Amino acid sequence: MLTTVPALQSYTDLELIELMRNDDEDAFAEIYRRYSQKLISYSLKVIKVKEQTKDIVQEVFISIWKRRASLKISGDLSPYLFKAVRNLSIRYIEKNITQKDFTSRFTLFTQHLAPSSYTTLEIQELEEKIESAINNLPPKMREVYNLSRFENLSYKEIASRLGIAETTVKKQVSNALHIIRNEINGIPGAAIIYAVFFLD
Repeated sequence: MLTTVPALQSYTDLELIELMRNDDEDAFAEIYRRYSQKLISYSLKVIKVKEQTKDIVQEVFISIWKRRASLKISGDLSPYLFKAVRNLSIRYIEKNITQKDFTSRFTLFTQHLAPSSYTTLEIQELEEKIESAINNLPPKMREVYNLSRFENLSYKEIASRLGIAETTVKKQVSNALHIIRNEINGIPGAAIIYAVFFLD
């Protein structure tokens, strides 16, 4: 467990960064003490998986230590750290989300990750566009897409259920994703929502 030197608690972030660049482990420990719990709480609000939040935050700090000599931070560490945790939290959601969780995850995303400049109307417009795009897919394509994204079936399982080739399933899902992306293109927040919830 990291321990900190009491004298370092009065140091600014910039002073600690300079010490850390010179391989000062005590300075690194103080940075960890100063920010780790706040970052864990932030990640928990986003992904709602307590066990994983510590791993996400730890990964951020490991990365900082490994790159300490080349870090380009000139001031408060807070924005840099929260951005790094946000990005890893998004990556976690992208890798682990199931479409059964789509609605709740979407709400969490808009509450905790969407920039404050996005208005409620813009977020609502994006939600409506996504729903409309899915509902307007050709019937067979929509069926394949829903089995893939909402029932979380594999391409092989879908092919078996519908009596079609696995390559056909893959093509239908790909075409559906393309249509959805085109429908929401240009709406604020669309690119990141698409990346988190719709990519293979």
